[in-house]
Amino acid sequence: MCVNKAVLAVGAASMLLLGGCEKKVGGQVVAVVNGEEVTQQELNAELGGAALPQGADRKAVMTQLLQRIVDRKLLVAQAKEQGLDKSPIYLAQIQRAQDAVLVDLLVGKVAKGMPVPDAAAAGRFIEGNPTLFAGRKRYELDQLAFRAANDPALGAKLKPARTLPEVEAVLKAEGIPFQRGAAQLDTGSLAPDVATRIAALPPGEPFLVPQNGQMIVSVIRRIEAAPVAAQQAQPAAVELLRRQAVEQAMRKQADQARASAKIEYDPAFAPPKAGKAAATS
Repeated sequence: MCVNKAVLAVGAASMLLLGGCEKKVGGQVVAVVNGEEVTQQELNAELGGAALPQGADRKAVMTQLLQRIVDRKLLVAQAKEQGLDKSPIYLAQIQRAQDAVLVDLLVGKVAKGMPVPDAAAAGRFIEGNPTLFAGRKRYELDQLAFRAANDPALGAKLKPARTLPEVEAVLKAEGIPFQRGAAQLDTGSLAPDVATRIAALPPGEPFLVPQNGQMIVSVIRRIEAAPVAAQQAQPAAVELLRRQAVEQAMRKQADQARASAKIEYDPAFAPPKAGKAAATS
């Protein structure tokens, strides 16, 4: 009897301990999904990544976002049950995501230390880059897209083409499949030197741009002036100057780190040596 009472006492104590570990909603915990807490901080982060329409009911949006988090956690649990969190693809993507977050934090830290360009610097930038401001344009384009191929012979055959039909004829003759389409291009999204070269093309002459493993051949069909309003030009110039300064600072940090780092490459993936790159450029 004494032994049985002791066992019962231990069992009761264990139940109390387990009950004390049970996670409950309250305070900073806005939901519990199969024992996993969803915190107010996690919900705020989800809200930070959502584009709220003007006048939206914040509470209703938060409720919807919380449900999205709950659904995601349920699907994550299913993925883990199937062992997907141990797959090489998952581990590689997790590493990539962690690296990206750290780099973003470093960029943010560098940006905070950057001085704000003054009005004179912004004015010089606006005057020196008309394709971004007073001379900004929008192009409506006709396009051909085909798979990029490292074929010098194809490049030589395309070079004399002066119209989109001539490009199409070359691709058909070479048996290269392509797609036709239309697009818009804003010079505000282009490097000024690129925008200047495109603007200097004769009417109807195609230009070629590599993009995501494809070659995009475009012809300007229509041009629309889209100048930036004077009151918007200066803040936009300041932001662009700050962004350029941050990019330059990050490149400098990367170059300095590379100079002192010990890096070993598989020969098949090694970058070209500086002397060789200069000789071939």
